[in-house]
Order: sequence, then C-alpha cells, then structure tokens
Amino acid sequence: MQRPLLLRGARQLLTLRGPEGPRRGADCLDLGVINDGSVLIRDGRILCVGQSRRIDNLAEARNAVVHEVNGAVVMPAFVDASSSIPESALLSSRFLDIAFAHGSGAISGRAPYGVFRALAAAPPFRASLVSVLDVRTQFDEAQLARAARRRLAQELRIEILAHTRAALHFFHSLALPVRAYSAPASNPDWMGLALAYGASTLEVNLPLNRAQIALLADSPACAIVTPAAAETARGLMDSHAAVALGSGFGTGAGATCSMQAAALAAACEGGLDLAEAITLATINAAHALGIANDFGSLEAGKRADILVLNLSGFREMSDYNGVNVVSKIYQAGTLVA
Repeated sequence: MQRPLLLRGARQLLTLRGPEGPRRGADCLDLGVINDGSVLIRDGRILCVGQSRRIDNLAEARNAVVHEVNGAVVMPAFVDASSSIPESALLSSRFLDIAFAHGSGAISGRAPYGVFRALAAAPPFRASLVSVLDVRTQFDEAQLARAARRRLAQELRIEILAHTRAALHFFHSLALPVRAYSAPASNPDWMGLALAYGASTLEVNLPLNRAQIALLADSPACAIVTPAAAETARGLMDSHAAVALGSGFGTGAGATCSMQAAALAAACEGGLDLAEAITLATINAAHALGIANDFGSLEAGKRADILVLNLSGFREMSDYNGVNVVSKIYQAGTLVA
C-alpha cells in the first residue's frame, strides 16, 4: 500500500463543502474556504480536509509524503458542464489536453455517435470525459441502443420539440439521463415539456421569461449556461434555480476551452460574484453531470482531483484574465502536471 499524500499549508483551501445537491441562491457564495488548509489523500481518495495543524496531528499524516503548497490556493478541479467535441481525432485530443491543462478534471463533451466510437478506441485522455450523445431528428434506434449498452454515451442531448412522442418514449427506454434544448425560434413552452418529460438538465442559451425561470426554480433539473448566455445565469440564481457552467467550446460566441476563462466571463459579463461562478464551475457542474460523488468538491471519500493555483487568494483570478493560473494538477492523488 502506498503512503498517504499530504498537501499541506494552502493559504486558501476551497473545499466547496456544503448542502447536498446543487447549490442554490446564497449558498453559491460559500466556497467552504479554509485558511491554512491541508488535504490528506490515500489511494487516490480524499481522507480528510481541514486546518493544517489539525491534519498534522492525525496518525495517517505522520507517515505521509508531504507536498508543501504554502501561499497557494488549492481547490477541486473544474468540471465543464457543456462543450462540443471536435469530429477530428487530432482536434478532439488537443482540446481535451488544453482543457485539462487549464484545470478541467471532468468534461461534458457532446458529439455524434461516430466521434464517440472513434474515441473509445483512442488512448485514454487525462481529463474524465462525460459523453453526451447528440441525437439528430433522424436517428438510428439500433445505433442509439448500442451506444447506451456499450456505455459510449452517458447522456442523451435532444431537441425536445423536434421528436415525436414515440421517439421520446424510446429515449426513455434507454435509461440514460436526458439533456434538453430548444432551437432559437422554437415554442417557448419547450421548457415545460422538457421538465414534464423528466430531463435532468436543460441547456439555456437564450433569455428566459418569468414563467420559464419559475419552472426551473421549482424543479430538480439543472440549467446549464455557457459564457454566451452568462447574463441569463443571474436571473436564474436569484430565483433559486440550480445552475451549472460550461465552457461552450465549439458552440459559438464566447466559447473557450478554459473553465477559468468561462468562470471569469460569468462574473464579468453575467454579473455573478466570482465565488458564485466557481461554484457553478465545480460542484454544481458535477451535480448536473451526475458525477458529484467523485468530483466538484474536496470532501472525504471523493477522488483527489485537485488544482494548485499560483494565487494567494482566489479573488486574484480576476486579475489574470487570459492567463492560466494552474501551477499543479493532482489526478486521483497523483501529481500529473
């Protein structure tokens, strides 16, 4: 058995610990900050987080390999709730590598069936990929069933009003979470239909009316926004809807491959506090993707996917727009970059 690993002495440790489920309203401002914090890791999982002097006194810490992170900000890896995977194998690999280098530990990438089939045969990527299968209006039932059975897809993305009731019943039979969206000129009632159907997430790319915001606020579904729709996030959060942030890579204006840049865009252009943007880009995004048991916060039992930022306080991130402030990346407790 390997010796435990101790990340000791973070100036700010952003744990993102808090209530179960995605954070709503004022809870999004609470990053669970521990000053002079440490993280104890064993077998790729977090054993304990807390103030350094308390962690130092644990029996397991006395035998640990110590990595000093004095003066730095330590936080969970970002989770990208929405991006588009390029169809070129070279470009998809490049995108995933760059996103990982900028701190994305898990990435929700949408693509058609052929792309995920090719990726399944490729060498594993450093970032964890949550595959979102783009379902076209004309689709092959056998192909979708095969994608679900072989776990090529972990989620279905559908334009909710473009499919018949029979098609929606078929999608439901695949037992995969559904991400719903609507074309710009579509019926505004699409959101009500998506929620009635049981969609777990809804892509929100356009301004919403009060009735739509109220529907989301009263539902367990999570709205996913990207930098292009950052202004929409403010109204949703003020209504206590659950909101997650994606990079929007490959999907249009404001898209980026860096979740640092996406969080800053949400803060600068969407009127969010930086703490809120970080919440949307970590624990809320993890809940939106159904991976919060492993990702999105620094808590006992979770995977030790951890970033060390070259900052003395997380709010300094605003001073480094366009700069990658990640200095170290730990993946399942192993220093990989």
